[in-house]
Parts: sequence; C-alpha cells; structure tokens
Amino acid sequence: MKKILCVGHSAYDITYLLPNFPIENRKYKAEDRIMVSGGPAGNASYLLGKYGEQVSYITTLGNDVYGREILNDLNEVGVDTKNIVVRDEIVTPCSIIIANGSNGSRTIINYREERKIDGIEFKYENKPEIILFDGHELELAMQAVEKFPEAVKVLDAGTYKEGTRVLGAIVDYLVCSEDFARDYCGLEKIEEKDFAYVLEKLKELNKKTIIVTLGERGSIMEKNGKIEKFKAFKAKAVDTTGAGDIFHGAFVYGLSNNFSIEKNIEFASVCASLSVEKLGGRNSIPEIKDVLERIKRG
Repeated sequence: MKKILCVGHSAYDITYLLPNFPIENRKYKAEDRIMVSGGPAGNASYLLGKYGEQVSYITTLGNDVYGREILNDLNEVGVDTKNIVVRDEIVTPCSIIIANGSNGSRTIINYREERKIDGIEFKYENKPEIILFDGHELELAMQAVEKFPEAVKVLDAGTYKEGTRVLGAIVDYLVCSEDFARDYCGLEKIEEKDFAYVLEKLKELNKKTIIVTLGERGSIMEKNGKIEKFKAFKAKAVDTTGAGDIFHGAFVYGLSNNFSIEKNIEFASVCASLSVEKLGGRNSIPEIKDVLERIKRG
C-alpha cells in the first residue's frame, strides 16, 4: 500500500432516471432520483478510501450545504480532507444528470465558477507516492507536481481541455477516454483500424504509458511495440455516470498494490462494469469482494 493523493474536481450530483432522453419544452416525471457527492477525482478518492487505501484529496469547496455534504461523505470512508480548500466566496459545483433508461447513457449539466485560489499550503507528514489528477483545478495540480516531483503521476483525461493537455504531458500514466483521444487525434470516431494511429499520435503528448478506454469495447495500450487490447466485462447498463472515475480510482488502487499493468486494467474494468448496473455515480462503486468474485468468474 502506498500513500495516495487525488487532486481535482468535486461536485454534488443530482441524477434523474428517465425512460428515454427528454424532448425540449415538455414535462417529465422521473422514474428514480439519486442525490450523492461526485466529481472525477472525488469519486476516485472515495473508492480508494472505501477499499482501505491511505488516500488524501485536494479540491475546492464552498462553505455551503453541498460542500459540507461532500466533506462528510469523504470523511466517512477515511479520506484525509485536511488540505481541501473551503472558502465562503466559493460556490460548490452542482451537476444535474439525466440517465437514459433505454441505453444507460448519461448527460451531465454542471455549473462551476473558475476562481484563482491564493494562500494554499499543503500539509503532509509523509509525501504521497502516487498522485491522481483529473485535469480540473489546474493551479492546485501544478502546485502538487512541484511539491512532490518524485511521486508516480496518473491522469484521468476525460475530455480534451487545457488541464488535461498540460498534465497529460508530464504524467507517468496517461489514462484517457475515447473522447479525449478522438479530439486530440482529430477523429470523428475511433475504429479498430485507427488504434495504431491513435496510440502513436498520443505519443506526441506523452511518451510514457498510455491507455485509452473505449467503453463497452474495452481498452487499448501499446507494450513492447505491440497493441494490446483488453476486453470490457459485460454489464447491463442502467447509468454510466462515474464509470470512468471508478476505472481511474481502481487503476490507482492497482498501482498502490503493485498489480501488473494487465491485472490492473482488468481490475479497473471490472469495477467500472459493475458500477454501470446501478443508478448514480459514487453510490455505484462496487464492494471489493464483488469485484474479486467477478474476476474469478472471468
């Protein structure tokens, strides 16, 4: 087990389940509703705390009802929250999520204010050995890079933006979504014939370990000059909210426990596949015993 730091975005998620995606200018009654803390690095840190890892988290929160709820959730699973920036002038981000019951897709509408954060001091008795970034809170992320240069660095590159571009160039593991890879490579979609091109193109940004997640098609990486493909575990998708966050948190768990890269991707894939079978994001993080059982079944 290694000391882990997660840096990035927090939000409070309100998810509504509808039988189909809504049409503009109509009223709908949701089939279900989930209200739970969220955010990519926030969900990853929660998973790591739930799985018994020594994890801390840095984000920005408002001194408001959503901010306090997020702190309470993290503290319940033992996440070290002492370096989280809580300010009266910050509004805690909130997301409205529409889960489409017909296919399990999710549409996220998020509100967050961009503010320069001054007067930050990281206080750690022991330096983190692994840092996970999600491309948000770039100012905090770069301070962590400068303060802990020897840590193994992982990026959850969900979308192509300034934060993921900057951090993507300096991390040890660039674990990116199909959306990120497609936008970076200038493709409308990524087909199997494009795999070699995509992995080669991404080397322009990062020359270390690159993994591209492709949803239900699994994931790909290059090892020893060859493309390795990893299957996605079958799941009946109800809501894909948080699946990527859970994959990345589980991937860091594997690094902390010295998994091989192949075992690590398998473990993370199972965690993500189990999560989509339940409505909501953070609340859909599976129990580790269920993950290990699913791996055994193959």
